[in-house]
Amino acid sequence: MGQLKVGTARRNITPPVGAWLAGYAGRDHGSEGVHDELYARAVLLDDGDTQAAIVSRDLCVLEANEMDLLADKVKHLVGLERDQLFIANTHTHSGPQTGYREDSKNRDYVENLCDAVAGAVFEAREGLRPARLSHAQRPVQCGTNRRERKPDGEIVLGVNPEGPVDRVTDLLCFQDAESGQPLATLFRHAVHGVVMGSDNYLISGDCPGAAEAVAEHNLPGVAGFLSGCCGNINAHPRLKFEYVEMLGRRLGAAVVQGTTETDEPRDEVELTCLRHEFGLPVEPVPALEDTELELKEAEETLERAQPGEAEEELSLWRAERAVKQARERHELAAAGETQVKLPTSVQVIALGDIALIGYPAEVFFEIGKAVQDGSPFPITLPVTHVNGSIGYVPIASAYEDGGYEITARAHHKGLGLVPEAEQVLVDESLKALKEARDTAAGG
Repeated sequence: MGQLKVGTARRNITPPVGAWLAGYAGRDHGSEGVHDELYARAVLLDDGDTQAAIVSRDLCVLEANEMDLLADKVKHLVGLERDQLFIANTHTHSGPQTGYREDSKNRDYVENLCDAVAGAVFEAREGLRPARLSHAQRPVQCGTNRRERKPDGEIVLGVNPEGPVDRVTDLLCFQDAESGQPLATLFRHAVHGVVMGSDNYLISGDCPGAAEAVAEHNLPGVAGFLSGCCGNINAHPRLKFEYVEMLGRRLGAAVVQGTTETDEPRDEVELTCLRHEFGLPVEPVPALEDTELELKEAEETLERAQPGEAEEELSLWRAERAVKQARERHELAAAGETQVKLPTSVQVIALGDIALIGYPAEVFFEIGKAVQDGSPFPITLPVTHVNGSIGYVPIASAYEDGGYEITARAHHKGLGLVPEAEQVLVDESLKALKEARDTAAGG
């Protein structure tokens, strides 16, 4: 452990107009313009022995194939291993698709994107300077619990003012050790970047991007958003760009004020990087004859599906997803498999008494709170959409009620998570945090 050093960089990653947008399955053509530019903000940390990169990107999700490409480029250019990377997407639903499969719509853009992000990490490392770290927390609320129960008992994506919701933003403030001026401000808040809906075809950072812009307009250095556990929290109000700006001002103002109310700055910070791998429980493999029938029915539904159709039974996205999952279940059953687990991981970046824990998933707010409450670190910040994307991880009690998040929950080889996955994720998260804490303590 030695003097903390920090370097920063900011790169424009706005795709060309026409790029397909991510986040809503109903969109049937590419983007039509740019409402506001998208950026990647890199913060390179160095304690004298260890380095780590935290990157906040104004994008929706980080698929596994893109993460593989990006990790390779960063390793080649900067020498950092995957467990030293904390690549966090803001989860704007008005950013481009970033898959890197052969059939991905924006594949050329993604190649250039990964070069730009790797270059930002390199630039940040070249600008390392002595720094101090402080933490602050300010009250603010930009979202609402979205699991609304209708009179007939159905759970829909709506407004549930009685449900759990994030009411604070946490700040990590990196200041120049000599001048005290901010170099980088990372701020975490649990809110889906969905102010704009599926009928929007303009590229935008949504409310997280607007908050970053407000913070950077009022502070020196870069300001990057980290998405808290917002699997069941939507931005509110929605569907107008004026609400994007309003929520951006609300959150950005809280961030700016928070930088004036930090705790005692830390000059010496021990940096610990840890990638913890484990499996989440999924449904058992069905009988072979059942999978044959499911696959036949799913393929028949797909034949009737239409692009952009909203009705669940005729949604092309849902129908394609159902066929893919039915085919995967059938292949498992045909191979004689009976039980599998979804392989995943969490990424921990610890800076002394502060820990960031990143999930490659859309995690319910209650899960993040349970991890914070049980963490061995005095300050623990759960962050989602980090280093990958497996889908939703709901709380156990949500399964009986159903709803969109249960339908869209993480799957592996066609098998969905089961309610027990909540506790497994909490337990494995706490195990990872304990290992990081023990490592820092020399245990």
